[in-house]
Amino acid sequence: MEGVLSRAGRSIHRRRSLIIAASLASILVSVILISQGNEFDDGNAPPSSIESGRALELVSEELPVVSTNSVNYIFTHETLDWDDPSFELEVRESLKGLDEISLGVLEISLAYDNPEDPFHLARHVSIDGHRVAAFVKFNGTEEEISKEVVDIKSAVDSDELEVLVSGSLIINSDFDRMLEEDQIRAEIIGIPLSMIILLFVFRTVVASLLPMAVAMCMFPMATGLAFYVSRWFSMTQYSVSMISLIGIAVSIDYSLFMISRFREELGKGQDVEGALATMMSTAGRAILYSGATVAVGLCTLFYFTATHMPSMGMGAFLAVLGSLVYSLTLLPALLSLVGHRIDSLPVPFPWRDEEGRFWEEFSTKVMKNPVRWLVPSMGILLLMGAPFLHVELTAGGLDTLPPDLESRQAYEILEEEFPAFTASVVPLVVVFEDGQDPFSKTLSVGISEMCQQVEDVEGVVSVDHPLCEPSLFDTEIDQWPQEQRVTWLTTVSDSIAMINVPIEYPSGSEEAEQLIKDVRVFTSTSEEEVLVGSWTSYEVDMKDHLRERIPAALAFVLLVTMVLVWFQVHSVLVPIKAVLMNILSISASFGLIVVVFQDGLLAGPLNFTPQPLDLMVPPLVFGIAFGLSMDYEILMLSRIHETWLETEDNTRAVSEGLQASGRLITGAAAIMIAVFSGFIFADVMIIKSIGFALAVAVFVDATIVRAIVVPSAMRLMGRANWWSPSFSSSRKNKGDTSSNQ
Repeated sequence: MEGVLSRAGRSIHRRRSLIIAASLASILVSVILISQGNEFDDGNAPPSSIESGRALELVSEELPVVSTNSVNYIFTHETLDWDDPSFELEVRESLKGLDEISLGVLEISLAYDNPEDPFHLARHVSIDGHRVAAFVKFNGTEEEISKEVVDIKSAVDSDELEVLVSGSLIINSDFDRMLEEDQIRAEIIGIPLSMIILLFVFRTVVASLLPMAVAMCMFPMATGLAFYVSRWFSMTQYSVSMISLIGIAVSIDYSLFMISRFREELGKGQDVEGALATMMSTAGRAILYSGATVAVGLCTLFYFTATHMPSMGMGAFLAVLGSLVYSLTLLPALLSLVGHRIDSLPVPFPWRDEEGRFWEEFSTKVMKNPVRWLVPSMGILLLMGAPFLHVELTAGGLDTLPPDLESRQAYEILEEEFPAFTASVVPLVVVFEDGQDPFSKTLSVGISEMCQQVEDVEGVVSVDHPLCEPSLFDTEIDQWPQEQRVTWLTTVSDSIAMINVPIEYPSGSEEAEQLIKDVRVFTSTSEEEVLVGSWTSYEVDMKDHLRERIPAALAFVLLVTMVLVWFQVHSVLVPIKAVLMNILSISASFGLIVVVFQDGLLAGPLNFTPQPLDLMVPPLVFGIAFGLSMDYEILMLSRIHETWLETEDNTRAVSEGLQASGRLITGAAAIMIAVFSGFIFADVMIIKSIGFALAVAVFVDATIVRAIVVPSAMRLMGRANWWSPSFSSSRKNKGDTSSNQ
């Protein structure tokens, strides 16, 4: 009796026109979903599920005009000093271009406004006197100003002075732009390379084009679903990057195995319908389990709720879902339509079967002396992973942007050359109770005590806010000093008050992290609800979160993956071996990303600044790479298991299984590496490092692990590879029957 997948293959053959029409209709629906836009959260900001993220969210909602509406312009002349009349005239003339900005300007702060104040000059004039900073506040919310970023950058120009533009809005805009460009660049690199590899594997144009059709259908479906899901699930712009990163590789790989099995069955003399049925029951079943293992790896990302990893996991999950859907529906329908013409338009290559023979001969050679091969290869993997022992982790920051980016260069100039420019500010967000009057001396008395405690924390420059001065509330607000009155009007709403605390330490430093912990000692004991914001606060929150949740996530993915592999090959030892080997290959990739990105081995060619790894990179790489490595591990083991069921000869099963899957897995790994390599040239650091780590993990797994570790380990374990307890009499009878055969 045929299985479900086999019957599905025959059904698709008979209804192929309907399946193709339904696939085209689904693409149309996807385009409609994409056209309705998305509600992505800001991937550059902490998620609102943690204290630092909630603080930022409240400020953005309650104080929209002052949350991130400042833009910094730096004017430079190689010889003139800032106080030269021609320098000042040129600065003022250049700033007149801001009059054309439709939003309007709230404030322009210049050195020339108060040239007698040393502190004012130290904030606006560089140490060498050849640079002047202008701080401009625009009249609008973050969203409104973001739409005008291009005009804001181009409005100020000078023929005499060099002008650099920076500020959080500019940096965020550059980040979003580079993320989109990275995705396009990666596709331009990855897709043509994948097509070339497919031609090498299939040696015909028709067979090579079909996986591309699946990939091209997967992308709009996954993107449309991501846009739709963003309305009720927190998604970021990283989600679409993950669809490109994972979806293209997986959809092509799944198609690769399906088409290869279809051609194999046609070569055995089956008709098209029979070949489709066999393909679905073998390769189709294998990619279902493969997709399940990838999904299990991605499920770990949903557990890290204090990060943006759930968003990235959802993007990757939708990509895998789209790949499976079209690989199991549209692809069989197209194969049914093409039939024996699958080998049309052959590409002439001077060799045909040498690679398959290579894997069989090499695995046989390894299995003759398994210990001699296994021990050195394990040593190499451990040696490659060793650098991860000195890994440093951070939440990222300005250094993650390319060193030649204007907004980064300008911000670094402000930090390094302007003595009083305070780059690191920690916002303390006081959340009022319902109906509580912000203009209350009683409230101020309580807040002022906390202000004094925070001001005494090592590294805090000052704590200055009207709520920290109870004496002000003895008079009406219109009698306050001008500066205090402006501060109150711009940092206090009916729901919150924001107290900006400048600190001495740069964001993300160990000293800044300790300062956040010290400040929280006093904010947590305050009678009012006080949230500590800032990127450093986010880093502290995320480190605690990851430290707490990583053990449970690891246990989950390892256990469930072993169960899935057991269901596929009905073995106890093989799943354990597969999981351990994958951990070794991923560890090797972890070690190499430390050498490359933290130690700076390829900093010049890849255009980045050596720095600690982003906190999200290790769990992201593990979750994705573990699933992807198990992807073709299962496809390989399924072929070995098929031969074992036929011969019950372990050595023969391994060698013939590797021969049958050798060229395909080599091609699948090469395609993954090609797609991931496109992301290595990304400008956004986290995408660059993830692309590199995944490419390394797949390369190591497809060479050292598959060529040496798998055959040598399976040879040493012998028939024990295939031992599994029987849970039913039917299963036992089936085993007895196969033994007698």
